[in-house]
Amino acid sequence: MTQPGAPRRAPVSSDAAVGPGRLAGGAADGLCPLPERPAAPDPEPRAVMYRSGRCTVVELHGEIDIAGLASVGPQLDAATATPVLVIDLTPTAFFDCSGLGLLCRARRRVIEGGGRLRLVCSHPLILRTLRAGGLAEVFAPVPTLAQALHEEEAASGGAGSGSGGPRTTSGGAGATPGGPAEG
Repeated sequence: MTQPGAPRRAPVSSDAAVGPGRLAGGAADGLCPLPERPAAPDPEPRAVMYRSGRCTVVELHGEIDIAGLASVGPQLDAATATPVLVIDLTPTAFFDCSGLGLLCRARRRVIEGGGRLRLVCSHPLILRTLRAGGLAEVFAPVPTLAQALHEEEAASGGAGSGSGGPRTTSGGAGATPGGPAEG
């Protein structure tokens, strides 16, 4: 065994050898401890729906993939009956082409009903997925929910309470006044 940069036949010194005991010890044995990782987001897909002014907001949480469509699809479909739908991908941990299909279906249903859809997304990998699918220009995502609500208020001519009003929930099961209803 040779040290990096040493001639091929040069022996390795005993203090440069890495054995099983060297990896577990930390700084006392010359190695730096591994940094603490933050807790991973919950991968369980779910939709949280609530009202903000005249907008219905649907937050998509967890991993939105082929396995998660059954969990969030029906709730998102129900929200498409509203005149203004804001889909917030901020709490989304993973998003693939199955999620693109879900967004396209929601957009089609909202437009067919004469409504508008806004998308909130700032995650670079999700934005990359939107660009790869040719949908970044179609959805024109904004980075924050506040911006989406402000733009919607401006588009509707300032009618309604916009984002300045109290946050209320949709009238579905599990709704609690003043907070989001998980579904």
